[in-house]
Amino acid sequence: MAGSLAWILVLLTAPQSIVTGDDRIAAVSWSEVAALAADPVVTVDEPAVIFDPAAQPIPPLPPAMITAAAPQDAWTWQTLPEGLLWHSYMAGPHEPRISTVLFSEHDGGAFWDATLGGRVGLLRYGSSDAKHPEGWQWDLEGAVITRLDLYNSEDVESNDFRFGTELTKALGAWSLKFGYFHISSHVGDEYMERNPTFERINYVTESLVLGASYQAYESLRLYGETAFAFKMSGGARPWQFQTGFEFVPAPKSLKWGGPFSAMNLDIREAVGYSPSLTAQMGWQIPGSQSGRRLRWGAQYTNGHSSQFEFFQRKEQTIGGGIWFDY
Repeated sequence: MAGSLAWILVLLTAPQSIVTGDDRIAAVSWSEVAALAADPVVTVDEPAVIFDPAAQPIPPLPPAMITAAAPQDAWTWQTLPEGLLWHSYMAGPHEPRISTVLFSEHDGGAFWDATLGGRVGLLRYGSSDAKHPEGWQWDLEGAVITRLDLYNSEDVESNDFRFGTELTKALGAWSLKFGYFHISSHVGDEYMERNPTFERINYVTESLVLGASYQAYESLRLYGETAFAFKMSGGARPWQFQTGFEFVPAPKSLKWGGPFSAMNLDIREAVGYSPSLTAQMGWQIPGSQSGRRLRWGAQYTNGHSSQFEFFQRKEQTIGGGIWFDY
């Protein structure tokens, strides 16, 4: 017991070192520390220095840890890039998008056309701007366009299936595309049950397409394309042309959007090059960063049916819809 007390006295009276502000070592005892702790007012001449950057500078980061963000207008390789170099035609009836259109036909009947599809970029060599990119891009597209008969329990009349891939380019006001797309049309089972004498056709095309788009003004886009079917059946013919315009004034507010109008002419050899008109007007809200667009408004069509199972049928329709464009 006496030995333990002796060691405690030695520790209490042994000098301990602390570091002062000028890096000099001062010797103090535990009794002096206790006296300082008991004093309610402690005066410190200068703060203790935990780390002196002048004496111990921070070493630079290794080059592998330093990355600089490339400017948006610099051309780089990008997988699954944001945005598109080529956009679907607003008034194109067979363009890949998400949409729903309710309309009445001039000769009677009410129908619902619903499109479920989209267009995405797989690989780009170009700028990284998502809204107005430039460069080269490989795209993938697909859609199913379904027509329902509202007067007959929303029975499915027909479905058009579209799938394709394209190489697109954008530079300045010009955009180009070249690629391949497949279209096949199928009649609905319910329609066949109501019309047992109807002779189904196997309308199919495998086509190459070349298109050009010109942004004449910030608010006006002009476009045209030519498609040639190298394989076809069901009454299809090789040549198909599309042309049209889109007028979208710059909105005063990105939050609330602004008006739009668009017109598309579809001219096919299968119907003797008789043009089919689709016209739209309404309101649109553009994506602030993505380049995508939400629209709603009125639609008028006059010409041959956009459902290729009935491609020889003449239609005149008026209605309204909602469209989501990629």
